[in-house]
Amino acid sequence: MRPLCAILLLLLLTIAIPSGCDSPAPADSDASAQRYTCGMHPQVLQDQPGSCPICGMDLTPMSSAAEPAPSDLVEITPGVVQQIGVETMPVELTTVFRHIRTIGEVEVGEDELAVVNLRFSGWVERIQVDKTGDEVRAGQILFEIYSPELVAAQEEYLLAIRTQGPDSALARSARRKLELWNLASRDIDRIAASDAATRTMPIRAPQSGFVLHKDLVEGARVAAGQDLYRIGNLQRIWVTAEVYEHDAPWVEVGQPAQLEMTHLAGQIIEGQVSYIYPTLSTASRTLAVRLEFDNPGVRLKPGMFATVHIQYRRQDNVLAVPTEAILHSGRRQLVFVAKGQGRFEPREITTGLQGDHRLTEVTSGLESGELIVTSGQFLIDSESQLQEALRKILASSQGEPETTQPSESLWSCPMHPEVAADAPGRCPECGMFLEPAAEGDPE
Repeated sequence: MRPLCAILLLLLLTIAIPSGCDSPAPADSDASAQRYTCGMHPQVLQDQPGSCPICGMDLTPMSSAAEPAPSDLVEITPGVVQQIGVETMPVELTTVFRHIRTIGEVEVGEDELAVVNLRFSGWVERIQVDKTGDEVRAGQILFEIYSPELVAAQEEYLLAIRTQGPDSALARSARRKLELWNLASRDIDRIAASDAATRTMPIRAPQSGFVLHKDLVEGARVAAGQDLYRIGNLQRIWVTAEVYEHDAPWVEVGQPAQLEMTHLAGQIIEGQVSYIYPTLSTASRTLAVRLEFDNPGVRLKPGMFATVHIQYRRQDNVLAVPTEAILHSGRRQLVFVAKGQGRFEPREITTGLQGDHRLTEVTSGLESGELIVTSGQFLIDSESQLQEALRKILASSQGEPETTQPSESLWSCPMHPEVAADAPGRCPECGMFLEPAAEGDPE
C-alpha cells in the first residue's frame, strides 16, 4: 500500500504545483545558489523569496544541502489548526483511580438487630406497639404481661426487704432474680418504693429502631423463649454486592465505596467495604462483599437494589492525561505536545494506571505544565505522515539522476507473487494494488 500512496502523491503533486514553481535543480547546477522552500510543502522550490503557491505561507531559505533539514516538529498553519478543531490542555498532577461497578441489595445490619422474648411464661394484657413497621425508642413500653411466676418473685423481693432490709443479702438475691428475668431497673425500683407487687409488668424495647417482626396479640399466652418482636436500627445499613472473580483480588476491607439509587438520581452516598466473604459462589463465579453506609432519614429501605462503585488502585499526585489524547502505534504510545505557532511535537510516553473518568497515568515522557493535544491529534498525525512522505519523495527525486525506467521493471502482487505486470495496477486474483518487484525477484 505504501508504494501506491507514493505514486498517488506524485500524481497529485504533478497536478497541484503550478508551472511557475521551479523544479529541483539538476546535479550540475550551481550548488552555491540560495533556494527557498515551504515548510508545509517541501516540494515547492524557488530561487527567490516569496509565498507558497499552495498554502500561501512565506518561503524559508533552505540549508546548503539539497533538501530541507528533517525535523520531528509538525508545522500546521493557524487556519488548518482551527479547521481540524485542535484542542489542548496542560498536564497536571491529579488523582487516578478505578471503580468496580456492581449491583447490591440493601439489608438490615445483623449487628443492628434486637429480639424481644421472655424468660418466663405469662399472658399478654395490653399491647402499646401493635404494628409492624412502627418506630420505637430504647426503653419504650411494648406491652404489659401478667405472669404468676413474676408476681411470686415480686412478693419474695418485698418480703426480703421487710424482714432484713433492702441492703441484706436476701434482698439483693431476690432483686438479682428479677434483673436476670430482664426486667428494667426502673420497674424494680418502683416495686420496692410502692411496697406492693404489681399484677402486670411492662416489657420495654431493648434498642431504638423499627419493628420488623411482631408475633403476639392481646390475651395470648406466651412461653419462655418465644420471640415476640424483632427490632432493627436502620440508621446504618448493610449492602451486599457481588463482585466478579477477576475483580475479587482488587477488593480490600476499608476501601471507599459509593452508592447510587435509581430514585435518588444524582445523590451519592459514601461508605466503605466492611467485610469480604471467604467463599466464592460456584454457580455465578462471584464473591460476596459487604459494605456499610450511613442511612439518615432512612432513605435506603431493606430489600432495595442499588448501584455500587468500589474504588480501588488509587494513585494520588500523579501526572495524568485524557485517555483519548494517547495514540497507540502498537509498540509505542504517543501524544502531541503543542509548541506554539502551529508547531506540534510527537512525544513518546510511558503510561501506568488507566483510570476511570477517561484519565491515564503518565510515568515518563511528560512534565507538569506542558500543553498536549486532546482533540484533532489523529489529523495532526496524518499530516505528519504526509509531510514525511513528501520529504522522502523529494529526497528521492533530487538524489537520483534522471534516467528512464528500465523496460524490464515489473510490478507484482504481495499475496500472489506469480502475478507480474509491466505497469502498476490491481491483482486479477485478489484485487490488491501491485507493488514494484525488487531486483532479482523471479518473474
